[in-house]
Parts: sequence; structure tokens; C-alpha cells
Amino acid sequence: MSTIISYGSQAKIPLDPLNTAVSIAGIVGAGAGLAAVQVNLSPANPASFSSRVELNGSFSVTALADSEFYVIIRRAGVDIYRSFFRFTTLTDIQLHVLWVDGPYLGIHNYELVIQNASTLPINLFGPIAFTATAIGGEGVI
Repeated sequence: MSTIISYGSQAKIPLDPLNTAVSIAGIVGAGAGLAAVQVNLSPANPASFSSRVELNGSFSVTALADSEFYVIIRRAGVDIYRSFFRFTTLTDIQLHVLWVDGPYLGIHNYELVIQNASTLPINLFGPIAFTATAIGGEGVI
């Protein structure tokens, strides 16, 4: 039977979808950390030896025509997930990312990041949410 070992979450305000929460400059490579979470895979817990961490992030974005950007999940500053988005028209959309990580034992810090890949600005709106659920035990592969 699998069990939840650790859970971390962060939601950023404003939660009002009409107010900009984060603006990314129209500079290639400009970016922002949207939210950060932490989980602990303790060696004292036997379930930690067969664990996975499920990461979920969501945010709303307004992108101009021909906007390009990456959504990135980092563990300890290293990219473990990277997805490219390109919009050909003015777009208002809520994006959701999901990734499963198989880290080693210990405390892990994850960050949800957006990075501009064009010269057009990107506006992000709330809610911005990021969660990490560490699951382990029998049956977890």
C-alpha cells in the first residue's frame, strides 16, 4: 500500500484574475520563479526508499501574438522539466503542468519557473499554485 510521505504547496496572491501577479520582460531569457515547494524523503520512513514526487503547477497567462516561453520545474536549481509554448494570436489561457520525479532521499526544493523565449512581454495572473506530493511504499514504482 502506498502512503503520502511529505507534501508541500504554495499559492501566490493576488488570486484576482483581473490583476497581474507577475510580468516577464520582453527579453529573451528573462524569467521569474512563480512558486516554490519542499518535500522531505526521510530515511527514517521505510516508504521513502520507493518514492516518487508528483509535481503540479498552474497559472494563467496573457501572451501576445508570436509569444514564446518555457515553463520549467527545477529541483535544487537544476531543470527537471521544460516545456515550450508558442502562441500565434493574442491568448488568455490557464496552463497546468504535471511531472513525476524520482529523487534520492533527503529534503528537496522545487521551483516553478517561466522563462521568456521572445522579445514580447508576458503577463501572468492568479491564482498561481504549485504542489509537491511525495508518495512511497509498496506498489510505487
